[in-house]
Amino acid sequence: MARPEFEIPEFVSESDSDQIQERMMGNLPADISDMEGDFPYDFTMPTAIEISQLVQFNLVRCLMVAFPEYSWGDWMDLHGAEAGVTRKEAVAATGTVSVTAAYGTVLAAGTVFAVPATDQMEAVEFQTLRTVTFTENETMDLAVEAVTPGVSGNVPANTITIMASPINGVTAITNSEKTSGGAEEENDEDYYERIHAEFQDSQFYVANDADYIKWAKEVPGIGDCIVEPAVEGPGTVGLILVDSNGQPASSTLVTAVYNHIVSPDDRSKRLLPTGSSKLIVKSATVKTVDFACTGLVLDGVGLDDVISTFKTEMMAVYSAAKETNILRYNSARTVLSTITGVSDFIDFTMDGKRENIHLSSSEYADTGNVTFTLEGAET
Repeated sequence: MARPEFEIPEFVSESDSDQIQERMMGNLPADISDMEGDFPYDFTMPTAIEISQLVQFNLVRCLMVAFPEYSWGDWMDLHGAEAGVTRKEAVAATGTVSVTAAYGTVLAAGTVFAVPATDQMEAVEFQTLRTVTFTENETMDLAVEAVTPGVSGNVPANTITIMASPINGVTAITNSEKTSGGAEEENDEDYYERIHAEFQDSQFYVANDADYIKWAKEVPGIGDCIVEPAVEGPGTVGLILVDSNGQPASSTLVTAVYNHIVSPDDRSKRLLPTGSSKLIVKSATVKTVDFACTGLVLDGVGLDDVISTFKTEMMAVYSAAKETNILRYNSARTVLSTITGVSDFIDFTMDGKRENIHLSSSEYADTGNVTFTLEGAET
């Protein structure tokens, strides 16, 4: 829901400094000069400027922050608190790092691994969640969490390759799968939608689909939720989740949503109605899509940069595709053609075809292999 545009009240008009000072001069006694440059004129102008600032800026802002529709930042947080709705905090991405090390090597909880820094980006750091000891020369999979919450922690596979502080005995580091689940702090627009919905609901719930979607979205990092009623028979409800980046929710987010709605450790906080015997929460299914392009003509940009930009820009296309459950060929082709430095190309395909890809309600598209070749190169 788009927020309405604030309309400045009429009583704020005619309040610039010149208009205010003109009225002040008009109230002077007749025997006192109101000529520009005389003492009364110069003496009243600073006051007129301050009054104008008070009316046109401060008073208008006071009016805006009085209503959630027009407020922002900390002021909107106050409206949210009144409605019992808290702004979602930024969420750290999670994943797994495979570490090969010698017998006896100890990695304490909080050991930091990283994606190396480049000219375009700073290093992205991840920390381990528990202490491990290598009992032989072996490779172990360690759960890690991004040091800095946010989308910067969502990194591709095989990019976490170094340690922030090298430890003797560690010989190899990588992440065989991408990290996921990282999300930015909830922005004002999304936060307002939840505040508005809460005021409309007036705290009365009937556990319909809209309520389940609302409850799921209360968990930081959740972007969307699909409800499957009676998924395993009467009294059961299924939820299919994606994160705020439009990707299938991580296992951490799936667990967080389940705990938020069911509250297994404290039934007084349980949202799931008593009549619902079972809640099944799962991540959306990933449908990997391969892209190929031949005859690329580039101007001032490298092929690797084009591929990287293409992967990033396709994220928005995937999110839009869920509105109709159709990944449109022309949308993906347009992404490539509008990348800076791409002058032309001969052919472009998705999964080897030049047609739309249909998705089921639980499927979310993700980028698989990207095979782009330059003009004149062998395919």
